[in-house]
Amino acid sequence: MNLNSVERLAEPTLMRESDGSITISIPMRVRKYSGRQQIVLPRSISFNEFQEKHGLTILQAALARARRWQTMLDSGRFTTLNQLALSEKVDPSYVSRVMNLNLLSPEIVKRILDDELDTSLSFNDFCIGMPSIWNEQMQRAKIDQVKAQDDLTAPLTP
Repeated sequence: MNLNSVERLAEPTLMRESDGSITISIPMRVRKYSGRQQIVLPRSISFNEFQEKHGLTILQAALARARRWQTMLDSGRFTTLNQLALSEKVDPSYVSRVMNLNLLSPEIVKRILDDELDTSLSFNDFCIGMPSIWNEQMQRAKIDQVKAQDDLTAPLTP
């Protein structure tokens, strides 16, 4: 098949047939670039929406670092945050801030690790001045506590 250009610019559609099959129509363009065929997505669809995430977010990495540092302190490898900071070659104030992530509620930790935290809060907002009471943390992180409780008590599905 000699395909120079195919265009489907209509709106996306979903058609269900009587035999149970489903046909999905997605607006796209197929063009030849340098002898190869490429799909060109419409401007309303961002390619980044389809890419898998690579690496950790800043909060995920900081949370992992805080847990690792807490384990080092608990094991007796270090007795103070200053010793830990010297060993890790970071500023002691940074160690102190990151260690505050160990005080986050399990629901917030779960959402950070699952990358489901819908908030405008930054790394420093979680590390500096975060309340120690979990309900207050949830309010500050703008997490609906009723839904969070339902998520924690929902039965696990295989």
